[in-house]
Amino acid sequence: MTLGPQIIGIGPQPVGGGQPLANDYSFAQTSITHPSPPVLVSVIGTGDQDLNPANGGYVVVLNEYQPILQEGTGISILADGRVQFNKTGIAIVNAYADITHSANNTTVGATFSLERGGVSVLSSRAVHERMPAAGDIGNLSGVGGLNVQAGDILGIALASDRTGDVSVRASSVVIQLTVINVVVGVEQEEFPYTFPITTL
Repeated sequence: MTLGPQIIGIGPQPVGGGQPLANDYSFAQTSITHPSPPVLVSVIGTGDQDLNPANGGYVVVLNEYQPILQEGTGISILADGRVQFNKTGIAIVNAYADITHSANNTTVGATFSLERGGVSVLSSRAVHERMPAAGDIGNLSGVGGLNVQAGDILGIALASDRTGDVSVRASSVVIQLTVINVVVGVEQEEFPYTFPITTL
């Protein structure tokens, strides 16, 4: 066994015996529960099954959802059911919705939105479900990572290739917000550390 050169790295070191850096986590869930009355979203058909968010036609919804879970200080569920981020960080969002459409042979798309400074910005990655007949139940599911800022409001945006009403029969949105490398009450400085490279 021989020892090769060492790799020198730089990492955070607490000063004065304090605590190291840590991540701050918050969690929330908001839902529409069947058999509650479904949420109706009126959409104007785009005429395009691709339903690219960049081409418009999406309607932002989340204000009919009810709070189920809220832990931590980074996320608030507003009185109207929308989800607001109180801290800047990385949000992981998991969502599903059981939906129907009032028209036959329709495709419905969904994507995440963030309202920032009164302007809603849509994620470019939409998911789609096609329903052959009016009233057929389809399922939309999505997951994504979002860079959020304090004050941002999360939304779900829906669109369809045909004009009509999208009915959200059941849905849940689960959010985890991570604020990375929060200093735990101490000043930080850099220190060198080494990893020996071992050859067998």
